[in-house]
Amino acid sequence: MTKNIFVLLILTALLFSCREDDTTKPDDKEYNCINTNHSGYTTIVHEGVTREYILYIPASYDSNTPSPLIINFHGYGGCASNFSSEVGDLNSLADSENFIVAYPQAVVGEKGDVYWNPEDNGIQNIEENDVFFTEQLIEDISNKYTVNSSQVYATGYSNGGMMSYGLACSKGELIAAIGIMSGIMLEQTCNVNEYTSVIHFHSTSDNVLPYDGNQDYQSVSDVVNFWLSHNGIPASNLVTIEFNDGNMVRESYTGGNENTSVVLYTDYEEQGKGGHVWFNGAIDGNSPNQILWDFLSSYSLDD
Repeated sequence: MTKNIFVLLILTALLFSCREDDTTKPDDKEYNCINTNHSGYTTIVHEGVTREYILYIPASYDSNTPSPLIINFHGYGGCASNFSSEVGDLNSLADSENFIVAYPQAVVGEKGDVYWNPEDNGIQNIEENDVFFTEQLIEDISNKYTVNSSQVYATGYSNGGMMSYGLACSKGELIAAIGIMSGIMLEQTCNVNEYTSVIHFHSTSDNVLPYDGNQDYQSVSDVVNFWLSHNGIPASNLVTIEFNDGNMVRESYTGGNENTSVVLYTDYEEQGKGGHVWFNGAIDGNSPNQILWDFLSSYSLDD
């Protein structure tokens, strides 16, 4: 009897260990998320359903001048208020460059945790369709502040990057460009009549969403090739530049439909700044957030 109990305890421990190492979930889980105490806490209510987001209004905001809007999606299991503090100098950059930043909060899905579903399922419910929620979020912010509707951008970390890719696929008429930090694109059908510029940062030492892909996720090169084809950019248009003693490489493709481009920053450094992260380390003396903003802000739906 004692031996049976001991075996049962060992099996139980192994089971919980496997759950903690579940690599089908892109990001570490963050429980007990409380956004209500954070500065900028805001809610949106649509047909009786409430969703949360953190809104950062820059000190330079002027209601007489339309401001660009970045919607920045956290990763799997993430918390909007924590995430807004984990993205380096983005908010201070918003002050100097005069753009608004929204950090939406995902809701619990079928996997039992909070995460983004990047595919538009057609349901007009902000809890059951994250794409529809994003549409309502843009409208809600635009009703309260003077937003430049031609300069609305989607960015995201990991699963949040998946969400940004999903918006580029289905809502290119609303999103002028997207920025991805350690994210990947899930396979889905995209609107062939809409073209979107993409900037993507990824490390070769990312062990959560591997650079070369795995049985669950596409490789970074597969995603880049998809967007080159989608935007009508010849692969021969590639321009490559090395930074940081060759540890960071920028591959830039320009000349796509409606002047779109695809830019990939690959971090080959195995230690330090590498891994599954929101990039913060300087690249050729510039912060990744500045590089991100300079790219996004060069695109407008009016162009």
